[in-house]
Amino acid sequence: MYARIENQAVVQYPYTIAQFRASQPNTSFPPDIPDAELAIYGVVRVVITGQPEHDRLTQTVQETTPVYSAQRSRWEQAWQVVAASAEEIAARKQALQADIVEQTQGRLDAFARTRQYDGILSACTYATSPTAKFAAEGQYCVAQRDATWAKLYEMLAEVEAGTRPIPSGYQDIEPELPALTWPV
Repeated sequence: MYARIENQAVVQYPYTIAQFRASQPNTSFPPDIPDAELAIYGVVRVVITGQPEHDRLTQTVQETTPVYSAQRSRWEQAWQVVAASAEEIAARKQALQADIVEQTQGRLDAFARTRQYDGILSACTYATSPTAKFAAEGQYCVAQRDATWAKLYEMLAEVEAGTRPIPSGYQDIEPELPALTWPV
């Protein structure tokens, strides 16, 4: 990642080596142009930096014009944290909830597959099977499915009521869901 600099100020960013070559059509450059040679033409490498910590639900990070770090003697990527709009926050909450619901369903399906069922729904259909083993497993899956969804929706209601912080993701919810282990 590069920037074009004039009078110690960024005039173009991002700037590519292809753009640089096009700006100098009568000059031949090696395939890998050294940074020192690029600097002669006012082109500097911009060091990629990590995004700052922020609340991914209520804030947005935007890249800004690179800044020169005198301490590190280099140009660095710069960021700005801004408040997300009400619409963005609502969409992010909806996406977060949908992801948590999807992963919860995936957890239930994965559990049922440990006994060769296609998923939790398939396992639950065996609750009335005349075969005792299948009936017991099916009934257990119905109970686990119901307990899992009841707990999840209880937690989501607490978030809506403001009595529980908004989770950052499924990993914040999963430990509180009922354990999924087959009875012996």
